[in-house]
Amino acid sequence: MNLYTYFRIIPFALILLATGCGKSTKTTEDATAETDQLIKITINQFKSDSMAIGTISTQTFEDEVRCNGYITAAANGMAQVGTPIAGIVESVNCSMGSFVKKGQTLCMISGNDLMAMQQEFAETSARLRRLKSDYERSKSLYDEKIGAEKDFIATESEYKATKSKYLSLKLRLELLRLNVAKIEAGDLYASFSVISPINGYITKQNLVLGQFIEQQKLLVEIVDINQLQIQLSVFEKDIAKLKAGQTVNFSSPGENSFANKATLVSIGKAVNPDTKTITCIAAIKNGQQNNLINQSYIEALIAVNSSEARALPSEALIKSGKDYYVLLIEKSDNEAYYLHKQKVNIGRISKGFIEITNNTDLTKVLVKGAYNLTAQ
Repeated sequence: MNLYTYFRIIPFALILLATGCGKSTKTTEDATAETDQLIKITINQFKSDSMAIGTISTQTFEDEVRCNGYITAAANGMAQVGTPIAGIVESVNCSMGSFVKKGQTLCMISGNDLMAMQQEFAETSARLRRLKSDYERSKSLYDEKIGAEKDFIATESEYKATKSKYLSLKLRLELLRLNVAKIEAGDLYASFSVISPINGYITKQNLVLGQFIEQQKLLVEIVDINQLQIQLSVFEKDIAKLKAGQTVNFSSPGENSFANKATLVSIGKAVNPDTKTITCIAAIKNGQQNNLINQSYIEALIAVNSSEARALPSEALIKSGKDYYVLLIEKSDNEAYYLHKQKVNIGRISKGFIEITNNTDLTKVLVKGAYNLTAQ
């Protein structure tokens, strides 16, 4: 080999050597990058963080109409109690928030109006008995063509007018639940009781001992919680989707989930010109009323349609910007699991599940503990 040939071989060998080294370095970098893309979870970490592996499942999703409303009592489930005559509060037998039964005494009222009414009734009763006797005698004489018609008409008119007054006073006293026969005998009442017309809880009370009460003033408000319902305000554009019998999921103040259930029973026929909404009524399912408060604000979801779709538990998904990802089990050994991130497209969200709209194979998914892992 001459010197010229030697110097030609050396550069070529160096080029081959450099090329070989570069290829080896690139292969090493690719292997390192592939390893770096996998997330390693040790078996101990998997157990201590209570992680779980699952698969995509079929869940029922409901198309829903979102609306607002408030808890209210049905017409027969609330009573506002007053007094038919003015008087002074003699005793108070109830307190705010207490439960009362139908017919239970709420307070006692006394006063001059009560005494005057009883006195007038007793006097009218005595006068009526006398006029009745005169009327019957005058009628008998008139029928026998003995008495004058003018005298009979005068007696009849006075008798009927007094009888009407007697019946009116009697009804007013019976409204106070007083024994009118006892009053007619001259035994008058010093006070009368105001009683509860329904079973329920007292939500308003305007009673103070010695207070003068005007006629028909609100004394006590009572609400029967077993007859609570929901009054919903639904936008006009959504009303065509509604029909009686649909399920209403709602949340009351302080709740984060729509765990309470009701049934849509009535759909309004008029639009509120101010809010552009229509009033609908939903009946609350039995057993849930005890935790609800009358007139409290609620948010509701009315289920108008339902269908099945592929879904994962909400905690299986990781949000990054506007995208959503899941962690798939790539491989595992006796010491660890190796996972990689997979982008997914989502749809509806309902009852702790999220719809997955793409057809990605999601058979081994970290369905619990993914958020804690990415937060580390």
